[in-house]
Amino acid sequence: MFLQTFGTAIVDYNFVASPAPNIVYLAPNIGTFVLADNGTANFLWRKDENVEFYCGTLKYKGIRTISNVKYYECEMLVETQETCKQMIVLFTSKRASIDEGYRIFYQRPQDEDYQLWAWDAQTFKLHKRANH
Repeated sequence: MFLQTFGTAIVDYNFVASPAPNIVYLAPNIGTFVLADNGTANFLWRKDENVEFYCGTLKYKGIRTISNVKYYECEMLVETQETCKQMIVLFTSKRASIDEGYRIFYQRPQDEDYQLWAWDAQTFKLHKRANH
């Protein structure tokens, strides 16, 4: 669980609305997440022996501070043939350490807390399109 990841740190869930950061997170074992005005998520989801590929949209919400760490918070919507799944996804704004990558956490509606999804993500800045 999320809070166990950080031990007994003081936890605050402060939230600040802000513009989308225009960053791509590439998590090698999961997929890509584009944090921008029209964000996208392309990822694998493992359940037991099955691996499924999903494409969804990311709606950037703002910056959430938890235990003095800043996270980009997004709402992820994934439509399947049967249902529409919604999750909250948190992306660290800085690396966990020099030797580790960026962390990604998720929370589904049925979850009580955030779950660690990726610990080795890399980031790339998006370039704005030139006006033609």
